[in-house]
Amino acid sequence: MTAARVAVVVPEVGEADAVDGTEVVDPLSFPVTPRGGHSGYGTGAAGRGDEVGDEVGDGPFGRAVTAFAWGAALTALLTAANLPLVAAALLLRPEPSLAWLVALAAVPLGPALAAALYAVREHYVAPGVPVLRAFGRGYLRNWRDAAVLWVPACLVGVVVTTVGVGGRAAGVPPLVTGLALGTAVLLAVVTLHALALRTFYRLRSLDAVQAAVYYLGTRRLASLGVLLLVVGAVVVAAAASDALLVLLGGAWVWAWYRASAATLRDAGARFLAGTPGTDRPTATTPGT
Repeated sequence: MTAARVAVVVPEVGEADAVDGTEVVDPLSFPVTPRGGHSGYGTGAAGRGDEVGDEVGDGPFGRAVTAFAWGAALTALLTAANLPLVAAALLLRPEPSLAWLVALAAVPLGPALAAALYAVREHYVAPGVPVLRAFGRGYLRNWRDAAVLWVPACLVGVVVTTVGVGGRAAGVPPLVTGLALGTAVLLAVVTLHALALRTFYRLRSLDAVQAAVYYLGTRRLASLGVLLLVVGAVVVAAAASDALLVLLGGAWVWAWYRASAATLRDAGARFLAGTPGTDRPTATTPGT
């Protein structure tokens, strides 16, 4: 796979929202340790968010409280953006005949996941940015691209999941149901890879899927990490409750970012670096 096969739409100059007193962060940077020591989650007088660390201290306890507050805020935003799916998960019975209704309710999940992933990355490069601002900016920039990728995945996913879960009761051979379930899991991993790539790079849908399939085989650890997240979500929902899965939403997206960071860096270096105008600036650092 070469760079020529990854078509990119050139972004407009200044897309990183650089304003007075801000510094544009390298768009190909996907760190896994925060710059600085605080996490913004409020809306202070300056519009940059109140820093919990200033109130509870900068020691281990203060950092833990800050991380918990930021993660709780992200979980709340993720839940609010997915109210139809949350309601369907909590109110509907887990029956294959209702899979189409769950798939319809899951349409907003794609844009919300993209916005949450964007917010996690911005938290690492600019910890002072409030989570609400980061999530909102990520949603506004990515909802359309994410939906174009997510809706077809939901349609295919509901078909293979229905065959895999309810096919045996309808007389479908076990081999077919097993293949259907495997396809559903593989589809979920590829879709999450493609969604992560499209969140930070202006890739066309087919190019994002092609790159995701490429990384499925070349970035095995990252793919394994995403696979474990998918399986873990299914196990939590089935063995515990959907409510617990909702409460773990922020932590799940954080783990998804950690699993995908190396892939995102490699995508920028392998396919986009050195091509003028192909990067997609996505974060700013507040000035001091």
